[in-house]
Amino acid sequence: MLDLALIRSEPARVKAALGRRGVPAETVDAVADLDRRWSARGDVRQALGTRRRQIADEVARRRSAGTGTQPAVSASADCDLVRAGREVGRDLRAVEKEMAGLAAERDAALLILPNLPATDVPDAPPALDPSGPVWQKSFPPLAHWDLLEMLRLSVPAGAPAGSGFLLWRGAGARLVRGLVRLMLDVHASDGREEVLAPPVAARQALEGSAHLPLLEGKMYRVVKAGEASRDREVAGTSDARQTAHSAHGYPRPYGRGSNGGAAGAAPAHDLFLAPRAEPHLAALHAREILDVGALPHRLVAAATALRRESHGGGSAGRGLLRLHAFPTVEVYTFCLPAESDAELERAVASAETILARLEVPYRRRLRAAGDLSHAAARTVSLDVWSPGLPAAEGRPDDRGRWLEVAALSSFTDYQARRTDARFRDAGGRARLVHTVGGAAVAQPRLIAALLEMGQEADGSVRLPPALAEYVGTDVLAVP
Repeated sequence: MLDLALIRSEPARVKAALGRRGVPAETVDAVADLDRRWSARGDVRQALGTRRRQIADEVARRRSAGTGTQPAVSASADCDLVRAGREVGRDLRAVEKEMAGLAAERDAALLILPNLPATDVPDAPPALDPSGPVWQKSFPPLAHWDLLEMLRLSVPAGAPAGSGFLLWRGAGARLVRGLVRLMLDVHASDGREEVLAPPVAARQALEGSAHLPLLEGKMYRVVKAGEASRDREVAGTSDARQTAHSAHGYPRPYGRGSNGGAAGAAPAHDLFLAPRAEPHLAALHAREILDVGALPHRLVAAATALRRESHGGGSAGRGLLRLHAFPTVEVYTFCLPAESDAELERAVASAETILARLEVPYRRRLRAAGDLSHAAARTVSLDVWSPGLPAAEGRPDDRGRWLEVAALSSFTDYQARRTDARFRDAGGRARLVHTVGGAAVAQPRLIAALLEMGQEADGSVRLPPALAEYVGTDVLAVP
């Protein structure tokens, strides 16, 4: 989350930066107003605390001033003073309860504010040429969904799972496994520690990575037997969830942070199918103070991303373009603030190494401010060329489309403030780490590009040598 001290000291800067992301200034003002009200009640709490101590001291003084059976003051005056102390105590407890409510509302509203975009992030996407490399083969390219069917690489998972889920079979299953192994080997050679994350994630971890509260409507919730299915209720209701989060004051992730708000524990059973490995990776050093010598700590994880996806119409939802479950390899790094930019470039370079070895045409682009994820300050995306797809708008008589397969982001200290991951600097001060991470690479669209680029006239697909050694064959042939 954003630093509350920054909102207090430089509200105009915060509003201007978030305005580039389309965040209304009123959203920042709402946080500042709740914080001012919390602070004002804090002054009242301090005054009441002082008054209660004064009364207690006066009662103690009067009682100690009496000798023998002769009291220093009348019993009625003593009782009045004690009664006044009790009234101040009740007022103090009421103010503290009000402050806790305001802190919860403020922190919930703060969770909704995205990260500030980096200064070099453009306001608008760059104008990119929608065309790609010229198709060199003598036959028109087929779309990957036709190739999947011809080669019998996958089938829909069936009625129990519904649309958007695939069952990979035969050479298709070996292709998926081979790609995962290739990617893990490339990232491991960069000194990354391999992590195997569970398929479910707790609300606390998802809030720490900033997937919640805003993306709950795009996730699958795990429901206990006998519990009413809130999973159906939250489907497509991310806006309602945003309002509810602010109104009810959910606990901050990990119950602590530099902003000093209300703390609380997550419910014992509040699990979601993990939309990616990032929540687990971001939580790895939650509440820890790391040694400088342990940084940067680089990680890589293979995971199955599980999420709701809107298919849309036409070719947008066909084949591998929008799945509810798909394999992905992600990288994540904890580093010093001064290392953040270099670590982002390092992660991008590893992803580019994978695409170069797979011999698929790709391009690199810097996302615009309005296209950043909630936690990202800067995101570098990598797109691959898929020659068999219907062309993007503006090229109705042509084929081929660029597909995003990797998105690597610098999160600065945004996630670390939510998870309370820190390091101790040379002066002994505990400071927030910076984090970098993202997909490197998500498989479905990459497989689409591989199939379409490698297809031959007889319907077979030739695999690049770097991948063939992992799959066990250099050709996917028609059965």
